[in-house]
Amino acid sequence: MESPTLWLTLLLCPLGRHFSNPKSLTLITPFLLHYLHRTLIYPLRLLLSRRKTTSGFPVTVAGMAFFFNLLNSYLQSRSVSHYTDYDKDDKWFWWRFSGGLAVFLSGMAVNVKSDLVLVGLRGEGGGGYKIPKGGLFEVVSCPNYFGEIMEWLGWTLMTWSWAGFGFFLYTCANLLPRARANHVWYLEKFGEDYPKRRKAVIPFLY
Repeated sequence: MESPTLWLTLLLCPLGRHFSNPKSLTLITPFLLHYLHRTLIYPLRLLLSRRKTTSGFPVTVAGMAFFFNLLNSYLQSRSVSHYTDYDKDDKWFWWRFSGGLAVFLSGMAVNVKSDLVLVGLRGEGGGGYKIPKGGLFEVVSCPNYFGEIMEWLGWTLMTWSWAGFGFFLYTCANLLPRARANHVWYLEKFGEDYPKRRKAVIPFLY
């Protein structure tokens, strides 16, 4: 589903009029880094976890996700490599990029670590569902979603573009309700055993 974020981005970026600009190349790198993990490394970890899936993934949902990633890859890659004017005097570019990169990498670290915890639970024997523990799981039910929201907030700061901001808003609109639904499921599934102080996705707030 997320494969277009790699091959389409790599196909479109060299066609941009500003692709050879160091700022353009610097910006697209974190984007590709995230999706290298999502499309290659994370699925491999799932495969190696040896968990037997109980149901298939809906074809319509997969198709919609694939279409969105096609559209989003086009928007982000063209914004960074073609439409952004790097020649104008922008003394804040590297400040925004540095701050945004710090947020992005922090979010990616949270996302990857949280996914590792969930994959580890899938690989454990004994059957049944378990309560995730450790790291930000101590304060929220879905730190993996929180980490991804952080990533695209960082991306928005780095790119300082409407395309980046739109992607951040979409991520929030997509992941916040899912996190809430997961949180309610945990509460109903584990009842009194589930930590009451945990929020759904944003530590101490939501």
